[in-house]
Formats: sequence, structure tokens, C-alpha cells
Amino acid sequence: MKTTSIVSPGMTTGTRSYLLFITGCTVPQDPAGSETGAGDLSPYADRETLERIASDRGYVHWKVARFFALHELDNCRADNRWEHTWLSVYPLVIYHADTGLPRYYEFRVIRDGTEIGAITGVAEKAEGIPIQFVLPFAPNIAGENARAVSAGSKKLLDTAYPGRMLMEGARAGRSVDAATGAEDTRVYPASMKGADFLAAASPAQLEALGISTEALRHRYCSAAQEKMRELAVFWEAVDALTGHILSMSEEELRTTFGDESPQGRGISPSYSDIYLLYDWYCKETWADYPVYCGPNVIAFTMLGLGTTSGYPGIPTAPNTSQLQAYYRAVELRMGKGPKLYYWFAGDSLNGWLRTLTGDRYSLGAHGGFPMVVDHRWGGINRAIRDHNLPVISLRWPKIESFAGGFHYRTVIGTRKPNTSLSLKVLWWTVTAPLWAEGQYRMHDNGADHRNWWESPSLYHFQAARVIKH
Repeated sequence: MKTTSIVSPGMTTGTRSYLLFITGCTVPQDPAGSETGAGDLSPYADRETLERIASDRGYVHWKVARFFALHELDNCRADNRWEHTWLSVYPLVIYHADTGLPRYYEFRVIRDGTEIGAITGVAEKAEGIPIQFVLPFAPNIAGENARAVSAGSKKLLDTAYPGRMLMEGARAGRSVDAATGAEDTRVYPASMKGADFLAAASPAQLEALGISTEALRHRYCSAAQEKMRELAVFWEAVDALTGHILSMSEEELRTTFGDESPQGRGISPSYSDIYLLYDWYCKETWADYPVYCGPNVIAFTMLGLGTTSGYPGIPTAPNTSQLQAYYRAVELRMGKGPKLYYWFAGDSLNGWLRTLTGDRYSLGAHGGFPMVVDHRWGGINRAIRDHNLPVISLRWPKIESFAGGFHYRTVIGTRKPNTSLSLKVLWWTVTAPLWAEGQYRMHDNGADHRNWWESPSLYHFQAARVIKH
């Protein structure tokens, strides 16, 4: 088992303390044999479908996607208690609800024939970096729905993913819950790339975001374009290795990434220098109440601050009833529905943080936009380490339903990646590039699950650090 040392914020080098960080349905017969079991089918894509997707140069070969997913599995076994597990040979394919084109490959994490989690990679190269989600759960798909997907008459959709698994409904434009078959009519958080939003937004919508000048809009557009250029260079390097990756047998992959393989195989953990805000990290699993994302990030921010927040009667112990009452009370004060990010006071995240903490804390802004902009990992990392306070992450809204609000999450830690992975395969050594930017420890209101490590994304907008006055 791999262990990772985590430095508690505020500790000096001489007094450094370390913590051990540990962060059903059955599956069909597939080439992994005893690893998969039998019973109600999870609708893994067939080889013909996967090869057809891979024939387009704009898409990732599914075996390359699995290579990166296996590496992620090997790196996070201890985090998720995934010892003695392996990945399904084939993935589920998740499609864009609006275009019908492939978006994700979801490989299931399997132990003793049972799916216990999932690792999701991109199908389209322009979608982002190889691994998008590491899920400590495996969404259930009812047998009848699974058979419809396997037969090609229905598709699994990206709507509500990864928190829920939906599929095409009986009527055009409608979706159903893959586990129950019941029609789903809810509206879900945003799923739009920053560059696409900026290109489609009206002047009034840009004004609501604080993007009141062409220069500021250009700044955001330039940042998004630079991220896409970096992504294209990354995938070019991966493409050069595709032949080697495709030539690896299942046995060679197990030797490289299996936890039963010798420890001296030369594979090192992908992430190092983990920095967590302990006052928030130790409370991320405390009970809450399913409130809107705006009230959630304000309530969770104050929960980590504890009595220093100034909020009267704030819970200081994991008492479920007190915590649920607390989250409900914060939402009652703030109200439901979307919230603007920044306004000096009033119905915005910044205004409510100032109000509820008696002006002890606010969200950092300069000239109407966050001090940490463009959602760059380096800026967020510095903000968290320098100030020992969280950062609020914003994801882009959908243009057709934009009301000034975003899907907000709380960033409570960072970790750095290795930039390459070297492994010996037969008589050659493969050096695979890994994404150079680090990851964020996210706390969410439950729309996308609750707690996980997340990579930088083209769907991030900007971020704002919490400031103490």
C-alpha cells in the first residue's frame, strides 16, 4: 500500500507532523474473465464501437484512455481503499446530450467481480486532460436500461454526470435515471467551456460577471486559448506513444500497474507535496444538508473557521442534527437559487460572507473581479498556502439558463503532479507525459458528489480566495 505524507498547515519544518491520507452492481462477462463476474449487465461498449471512435484523430484511443486510468488507479488505491482491484477491460461510453458525440470513457473499478468505483477519462482530446473523475462509487444501471444501451438503441448522457447516471428517454430531448428508468426533469449544474461561454454571452451577461471591458474579456479569452494550446501539445506527445501503449498486453499492464506486482517496478506516485487545510479537511465528511451550492460554500467556509467566523452557535463537533440545522439556517438567510459571485454587499457570495461573519471575512476582489483569476493552479496553490484559507471555485453556467450564478465549490487543498511516467515494457522504456498542473481538493454540495481531487479544466471560470480582515 502506498502512503503519502501530508504536512499540516502552520507546522514548521522542525515540528512537522504527518498524517496518513486515506481518502453494487455486477458486471458482464468480458475478456478479464474472473475479474468481472456475471449477472445484470453494465453496458460496456463493444470493441467495434470503440475502434470506430478511435478512428477519428480527434478522439483518444480507448486503450490509451485505459492506460492513464490504470495509472490513476495505481496512484489512488490507498486514497480510496481500492487495494486488490483492477479496471474493466472495456469502458462505458458517456455521450454529449446536445450533440450525441462521445465525451467520456468510464472504466469501472472491480474487486472480486463487483464494481466498487469508476475512473473516467476523456474521449475527445479537446475535452481536456486524460483523467477527469475518480469516483468512489459505481452508478447503478438497471438491467433493462443496460440492455438498451448495449443494443445501441439508447445512450448514456453527460447530463448530471458524475453525480448521477442518466440515459436517453423515450421522448426526444428527455432523459431517464439509468438505475430506475424514471423520467428526470431536473436542471443540473453548468457544463460549458469558458471560451464557448465568452463567445456566446451577451453584453448584459458579461456585465453581470464583472466583465465590463473588452480588455478584461480579452484576458479571459486569452487564458482559455492558452490552456487549449497547452492541451493540444500534450496530446501530440501522447499520440507519439500510442503505438507502444497499444502493444502492451494485459499481463504487462498488470505488471506495471497492478498492486500485486513487485514494489520495485519503478513506478512512483503521480502526486506529491500535498497541502491540505486541516480545519476544513477534517470536516469535509461531517454531515450537511443538501442546500444550493452558494449557501453550501459559505456554510462550509464558516464551518472550517469555527468560532473565529463570528457566526453564532456554529457547530464545533460532528453532530448530525446540529449540522443539518446549520446548513438549513444558512440557506434560509441567503435564499435558494443562483447567486452572483461578487458584489460589495447584498445577494452575492461576497456580500453574504461579509454579512454572516460580521465583516470578519470576504472574498478577494480587485476592480470587481477576483484576485485569483483564470483558475490557474499556481495562483490557487499560492493563495491556499500563503493564507491558510479556502478558495472558492466557479464553473461556467449554461448560456441559455444564465442568471449571474455559477456552480460553486470550495477548494481546501492542492497537490503537485509528476510530469512524466517512465516504465519498461519488454526491451523498450516508455516515458509517458503527465499533465503538468496540479490538482485541487474539492468540497461540493453533492451535485458532483462531495469530496474529491480534481484536475484543472476548460470548464473552470475563475476562483476567489477568502480574505481575513
